[in-house]
Amino acid sequence: MKCLHLPDVQYTDSRLLPDILGDRTIAHGGVYVFKPGEIAHPEPRHVHDTEEVFIFVQGRGVLPVDGVEYPVKTGDVVIVDAGEDHHLRSSEDDPLVSVWYVMKG
Repeated sequence: MKCLHLPDVQYTDSRLLPDILGDRTIAHGGVYVFKPGEIAHPEPRHVHDTEEVFIFVQGRGVLPVDGVEYPVKTGDVVIVDAGEDHHLRSSEDDPLVSVWYVMKG
């Protein structure tokens, strides 16, 4: 997992995070508005065979990755590496809004 803050994010005129993701393209993604205390992917294990990127545009929460809990907040950009087990838990008081996308393999 890699965690950045928006001012530190590298980009070109056609790619976000080229230093980490190269020139690969996005397979799918979206915007998710969490309910207070909601957990994304409550199943015991959630992994992808390629990177998933989260850009937190509102709120606070916790991102457990391979059993380690990382606090996240507005302005954080997190890249979850292929094979890392991850789940998001939104704050009760300040729910998360996240842009997310999964890279093509």
